[in-house]
Amino acid sequence: MARLPVALTALVALFAPLASAQVQYTLAPDVAGRQLLVSVRLDKARTTEEFRIPAWCPGFYFIQNYEKKLSDLRAADESGRPLQIARTDGRGWRVDNPAGGPISFSYRVLADDVAPGFFGSSIVSHTAFVNGPSAFVYVDGRLEEPCSLTLRLAAGWDVATAMPTVDGTLRAADYDEFIDHPIQMGKFERRNFTAGGKKLEAIYVSLTQRYAPDLDYETERLRRIAKAQIDFFGAAPFDRYVFIVHLAPGNFPGGLEHRASTVLNVWNADRLDLDYLASHEFFHTWNVKRIRPKVLGPFDYTKQVRTRNLWFAEGVTDYYAHVLMHRAGLRDATGFLQGLADEIGNLQNSKVRKSKTVEDASWDAWENGGFGIGDLSYYTKGLVIGLLFDAAIRNASDGERSLDDLMRRLMKDHAPPKPGYGEDDLRIAINNVAGKDLSPLYNRLVRSTQEMPYDLLHDLGLRWLSHGSTATSPGLELTGDTVAKAAPGVGVLEGDRIVSVDGRPYAEAGLSPARDRVVTVVVERDGRTLAVPLPVRRYVVEGNRLAADPYATPKAIRLRNAYLATPKID
Repeated sequence: MARLPVALTALVALFAPLASAQVQYTLAPDVAGRQLLVSVRLDKARTTEEFRIPAWCPGFYFIQNYEKKLSDLRAADESGRPLQIARTDGRGWRVDNPAGGPISFSYRVLADDVAPGFFGSSIVSHTAFVNGPSAFVYVDGRLEEPCSLTLRLAAGWDVATAMPTVDGTLRAADYDEFIDHPIQMGKFERRNFTAGGKKLEAIYVSLTQRYAPDLDYETERLRRIAKAQIDFFGAAPFDRYVFIVHLAPGNFPGGLEHRASTVLNVWNADRLDLDYLASHEFFHTWNVKRIRPKVLGPFDYTKQVRTRNLWFAEGVTDYYAHVLMHRAGLRDATGFLQGLADEIGNLQNSKVRKSKTVEDASWDAWENGGFGIGDLSYYTKGLVIGLLFDAAIRNASDGERSLDDLMRRLMKDHAPPKPGYGEDDLRIAINNVAGKDLSPLYNRLVRSTQEMPYDLLHDLGLRWLSHGSTATSPGLELTGDTVAKAAPGVGVLEGDRIVSVDGRPYAEAGLSPARDRVVTVVVERDGRTLAVPLPVRRYVVEGNRLAADPYATPKAIRLRNAYLATPKID
């Protein structure tokens, strides 16, 4: 490998003609200086070109100040003669090229993001991380042109990125794609695996080069998540995917999605507990990166880009993070429902939910830290909305369709090169999938501050119980209309088939909650028909719970069983 250059002027010599690329980038980490040396070459430059750094990073709705990290900006023509640079605004630089012909634009990027890096760029002794928007300027008016990247690395350094390589050069179809491939360089651990017929990698980066977890164990869990989600959509929209796992949270414990990769920042512990985070970010491969609001691709990098639908982009993704962990076999039904219960509890603890809608939280995220407004998170409320729409669609279609069908339809209708969905298109799509006008429900959940109608969960055979509330239980569990379990002294026995409850056919009403402390059930037992008093027990709920509704109708039980069913993951 070539030695690291020490001056930006040396970068001019690093370029080789790349006939198939219109915008050619070169990057070299300067480890000692904790800087990235970047150069951009235009073989067919106009007499005036403007270079700009993005104002924000797709996936995080918050203005970044990347321009403050750039220094030593220079421009030169093909022979190396300096060209005049003029600042156009806070994030732009105009280069005058009166003679026309190829030009290069070079600069330094201070890679001081708290290691190992996330929204910005970071360099430490043995590793470097680049988040594209923080390091690569774009050429105004030429966002749609192909891009290439040549890396100049120290001897012994490896590289990991999902950006395709052609003849040893990284290439992207346009700038949007180019900066949506984070780059990990240096020394790290790599694990390769396949899922759904696709190649995937897990890259583990440790600041100490010591790895506390069992990396094979952690990679297998990532494989199960990937397999469940690819199966869910029926295909993967990538040829290769890379999980970049930083085993130190830096200044941001969490994850960020990209079109064919994700960056996950977690502690270097014996168990990484990656399941939920990885499931959320991997689902973004479809929801946000392909199924997206119209304004989220192609991007305007100059200012805030607003949509009222971040609740769907992030919150429904959060919902499916839980659903698909369960379907991947990484969480049983009890753990799955408890995870949803905890999220409902978080929403109910919000005070802002009483004065701001989830659309408000989506629209105003830019001024409020990027995640919502105050204690109202569009992630959390969006998750609960996803759950309630899932219940409503399943009930309206008698179990023939679900929110799953909505996601697949949106993928079919809006994945690139098709445009994203409009601000009201989700409501229309939900109605089409449900086969019923759910607009009143949509307006209540999304566009009002009314309480969430948790009674919808009864249609899915579930009930929400808040901590400290009073609940009732008939003291039995049913499989269909047959008693599977019965507490001592409740009057019915295991194996009894329930015919009616307080004179109403069980097949129609189920075990409807009674106001009295005793209801009368008619059961079939050993060929006989018996009327049995069934006491209803009252108790105070401890902790938030989402559990099987003991009063569910046979239809609701059927829908619940389908909802909680898990496929086999090889």
